[in-house]
Amino acid sequence: MMIVLEGIDGVGKTTLANLLSKTYNAGIVHATRETPNDWAWFNELMDVAKDRNLIMDRAFWGQFVYQDPEERKLTWEQLHELEHRLEQEGGKLIYVTASAEDILTRLGARAETLSRPLMELMCRYQEVSTLADCSVIIYNTSTGEVY
Repeated sequence: MMIVLEGIDGVGKTTLANLLSKTYNAGIVHATRETPNDWAWFNELMDVAKDRNLIMDRAFWGQFVYQDPEERKLTWEQLHELEHRLEQEGGKLIYVTASAEDILTRLGARAETLSRPLMELMCRYQEVSTLADCSVIIYNTSTGEVY
């Protein structure tokens, strides 16, 4: 089974990934600018998740939020195909969110800054989440609410 965690830096994805990893005896893969992040890589990870539990700490949505179109390695069609596959194979996509204040506090504690303005990133993630072609669980780490 694969669980994909998506959300802005500082929302609590890695903390949640670590908790879920212990609960489900799952490996964690953290998608960054340095990982391949292309069609073949994501499909290979989904193949791995058929035989073992795997948590993705950010995956395919991130490039549609953080990168300009010419930098992306996926098309919107490929994104939706990956979302479909994830759902068909029993995986879960969790959009992790938090208040702007909490995000800035967490990033400040780690001496990190965002590559784009916070409100722009929040709007971009909201847009991608509304265009999702699969079921999305929303978890707000500021309030503990799950939608």
